[in-house]
Amino acid sequence: MSLNDKSVVVTGGASGIGLEVCKRLLESDAKGVAIIDILENVDGIGQLRSTYPEKNILFIKADVADKTAIDEAYEEITKSFEYLDIVVNVAGIFNDLDVSRTIGVNIGGIINSTFAAMNYMSKEKGGRGGIIANMSSVVGLDPLFLMPVYTSTKQAIVGFTRSLANEIYFEKAGIKFIILCPGATITQLFTNFTEKIIFPDMGDVAYRVLDRLHKQSPADVSKCILSAIEQCENGSIWIIENKQLHPIKMTRYWTSIEEKV
Repeated sequence: MSLNDKSVVVTGGASGIGLEVCKRLLESDAKGVAIIDILENVDGIGQLRSTYPEKNILFIKADVADKTAIDEAYEEITKSFEYLDIVVNVAGIFNDLDVSRTIGVNIGGIINSTFAAMNYMSKEKGGRGGIIANMSSVVGLDPLFLMPVYTSTKQAIVGFTRSLANEIYFEKAGIKFIILCPGATITQLFTNFTEKIIFPDMGDVAYRVLDRLHKQSPADVSKCILSAIEQCENGSIWIIENKQLHPIKMTRYWTSIEEKV
């Protein structure tokens, strides 16, 4: 999918990976970008607007875990954008000590944004289809013992998005779904890491594990995200590790279910 002249929504787009995604979208001549975030990054969004004064750049402060707020955010966005073409759901947190908040933001937020977007993107409802890219993590594919709550939410994202990538939905709505699984990325997630793990006595182990990981920057990840979107393969799963993009295929274990209805 070409990014030229596309209208895009990015959740968690005010900082980190999300902000870098917004920058690259605008560099790639997207028509407009709507940022949904609970964080107000006045400087970062102001810089986007000053760099791209001709672009339609919206910011809506909203908590992705709040379904009503997200529904209202999309309603507001569609008043400015004639169509929605691409949604990149980046918003997420790590704090295994706050189980309900982690679940609410990481998987609840993805679900809220995805379904709200589908209401406007679906060809059945007057949209023109498009692509929804949901951010999981490498721990959504292989668990990391240090962060079981975070890991469970990221694995839930994989299952949710793969379900919607079934061809029966694409034939009805014209929306493709992809899953993004970055490895260790230098963002706020790593700030005070050992203060957010369930087992505080694992602090030393946590630091040893983190030291061994291949680190990458949000800018590195954003470049790979746009490449995955441009390839636009429905149901595709992408690992973003060591600044590179790698497609993967999931092994099928449940063989009694038909692939097509």
